[in-house]
Amino acid sequence: MTNSGYSMVFLLVIGLVGPAVVMAAQEKDMETVSAALALRAEGLIIARCSVCHSADLVAQQRLPRARWEATVEKMEHWGAEISNDETDLLVRYLSARYHPGAPDQLPPLDSEFRKAEPLTQELLSEGPLTGVAARGAGIFEHNCQACHGAMAIGGMGPKLVKTPILKQEDLFWETVLHGRGAMPAWGSVLSPQDIADIHAWLVTR
Repeated sequence: MTNSGYSMVFLLVIGLVGPAVVMAAQEKDMETVSAALALRAEGLIIARCSVCHSADLVAQQRLPRARWEATVEKMEHWGAEISNDETDLLVRYLSARYHPGAPDQLPPLDSEFRKAEPLTQELLSEGPLTGVAARGAGIFEHNCQACHGAMAIGGMGPKLVKTPILKQEDLFWETVLHGRGAMPAWGSVLSPQDIADIHAWLVTR
């Protein structure tokens, strides 16, 4: 076989093996994403990405890691409120689950990981959380302002200032944790302390 023939065979082997190695590495990445982190990543997709487009659109993509990195970077450039830690988690999760070799119909997340656990009575029985209003202002700005407007005066989502739901804490918590109507569930994104802090800030408005 001529040198050019060997070169063509070599390039063909690299062309076949290269993508397989990349996809195997991406699938291996999923093993490093714990159940809690995977649920947090899904929550971030809803909280950060669905402000502009549906989570279904994200799930339809099959991109290599470099393309996911570029996509998340573009979202940040367009104003998505994503911290460095959230960026790392999103890229790691998206490239591991929605890579070019992933099937068109992926199994539900809870078939691969445990389901998110709602706030339990056991947690509540430890005593009510004391919200810190000063901290809640920043958490609201980072997570809620895109829909509910600056200073919670309303936007795409309803105004929260001086609304009756603030006096119905059970309903407030239920809505934030599990969603209601067009509002997605935030239980996998915000901690109980985060929610208590947001509530404490809202009632001071």
